[in-house]
Amino acid sequence: MSGARVVSFARAADGGGFITTDGEEVRLSGVLAPSAGGEAASTTVTAAARDALETALRDRTVTVAAGEAPRDRYGRTVAQVFADGIWVQAGLLEAGEVRAAPDVASVACAKALLAGEGKARDGRKGQWRGLFRVRDPDDLRNRVGSFQIVEGDVVTATVTRGRAFINFGADYRTDFTVTIEPEDMRTFRQAKFDVPALAGKRIRVRGWVEFYNGPEITITTPAAIEVLE
Repeated sequence: MSGARVVSFARAADGGGFITTDGEEVRLSGVLAPSAGGEAASTTVTAAARDALETALRDRTVTVAAGEAPRDRYGRTVAQVFADGIWVQAGLLEAGEVRAAPDVASVACAKALLAGEGKARDGRKGQWRGLFRVRDPDDLRNRVGSFQIVEGDVVTATVTRGRAFINFGADYRTDFTVTIEPEDMRTFRQAKFDVPALAGKRIRVRGWVEFYNGPEITITTPAAIEVLE
């Protein structure tokens, strides 16, 4: 792994990150633990997620591999993490302890992250028995400020002045919409992802819910969309 280095694990900060013996905070790239998505999670749930990460890393050789954006705005290292050569994110996803949230640092392994989550979701493992869920586009009005996974049928998908609008209802002024900013559309074009071709298809999309003419999620990477047909 290019840029990989070994660190000494001290303790899990929560279900999605840990502290090294040198005081460095490492966040697991491409996943979100309970409560990290803005949802209310009980102390029992958050403690279980923290313990799962602690168990995965304690007394093992821990390797971190940072991507193109090695630090977040809080100065924390964002990386894929391996314990004795085993990919930690994959294990936590398959156990249902975290959700997939593909970002710049995890683009190369986004499909694997989503596949790992899918195993837990289909098997109703871990938090997929309660806290984690896939929501309907009509169930987002009270979810502003939270990370959500949404599944539904696309009514229209257009690109206007470089900005993409993926609409899940007949009235864009009130219904759920996914948007892609012009600067991020370059990434979709490079990936040969045809946004207008989504019209009429059933998709699963994930991101942070905002409110502008109805519930809205702005995405930056094709990995945030799964075409289900």
